Amino acid sequence: MTIFFFLHIIIMRSDILNDDILRATKKVVVDAGHGGTDPGAINGNVYEKDFNLEVSNYIYNRLKELGVPVYITRDTDETFDRNERVRRILNAFGNSSDVVVLSNHINAGGGDSHCVTNV
Repeated sequence: MTIFFFLHIIIMRSDILNDDILRATKKVVVDAGHGGTDPGAINGNVYEKDFNLEVSNYIYNRLKELGVPVYITRDTDETFDRNERVRRILNAFGNSSDVVVLSNHINAGGGDSHCVTNV
């Protein structure tokens, strides 16, 4: 919940931020999960990879507007394997404790609530 709340403040409520908060912000790598030949969850003509890309592009552009150091692993529908994904993440800002990685996925779920927890 803390990460979502933090992102909500930065993305939606930039009016309440001051320079000190922005300076303390970590570097962010936004990863649009799946892509290319890996569609992720599918429902009819709806592909998870497309939503992941749309959400990731929005987050990337909004953080960039706010002056947060940000990198996106893909901004088009392209295929790359896990090793390439990790390489892109690490090449963005290195393997440092001040880097936050947001890997966006919108999963289908199984309907039995086995992954649902109360927060």
